[in-house]
Amino acid sequence: MKKFEEDLCIHKDNFLVVQTKEVQFNNPIVFVTFPSPGIIGPIIARQMIESLQLEEIGFFKSDALSPVTIFMNNILKHPYLLYSNKEGTILLVAIEYPIPQEAYLVVAEGLLSWLEKHLDAKTIVCLDGIPVKLKPEQPIVIIAAEKELADELKEYGLELYENGVILGMSGAITSEALLRDIIGIVLMTPATTDFPDPAAAVNIINVLNDYYTYNISTEPLMKEAEKIKEQLAMIAERQQAIQQPTAPPPKRLREGYV
Repeated sequence: MKKFEEDLCIHKDNFLVVQTKEVQFNNPIVFVTFPSPGIIGPIIARQMIESLQLEEIGFFKSDALSPVTIFMNNILKHPYLLYSNKEGTILLVAIEYPIPQEAYLVVAEGLLSWLEKHLDAKTIVCLDGIPVKLKPEQPIVIIAAEKELADELKEYGLELYENGVILGMSGAITSEALLRDIIGIVLMTPATTDFPDPAAAVNIINVLNDYYTYNISTEPLMKEAEKIKEQLAMIAERQQAIQQPTAPPPKRLREGYV
């Protein structure tokens, strides 16, 4: 069994954070991605890891989570991974497998306890999708945050809703953040529910690039989005051709009749 330094394993109740690589964190901004409509969470995480050169530094686990292992590029991995940049200013919590609803609060409490006590993190940002069947023509990113920060981010083209409810993992994390000295933020964008939506992921990445002055690449995602759009158009054409009523064959007159 692999051994980890004792001070790199933080255990709260039945929630365990295992840091496999030591990093000197410097007031990191924490981003959380998870399976959401259009799977935009994993899409954004992939681009952040590649563009910001984030390294895997650990994982978390809990008795409340499903006992699963994932494999990526034929390599087995934990489904709940932690990534950081070398400067220790960015921490990405990449959740690759859905968290059961009954475990939302366990994960939120465990994560924020670790972030607050051991990393001195002050901001946690959930990147989420809003399920829609038909997407709006113009890009929309909605922010939910404490008023001062929401007003500031509004200048970056984000929309504010006066009233609403945040559900799921984002709701659990922001609810827990309200109890602590951590600012909780949710960035949401409409995303399709029936297929991957890289274009929706681009909407949120553009906000991250503008506000945090990151340089997360979006060109590969736009190419993916265009390819998906073309594939859907072909499927629609085929379905339309199948559903198109065919004209009945002409009636043949019997010999001797006119």
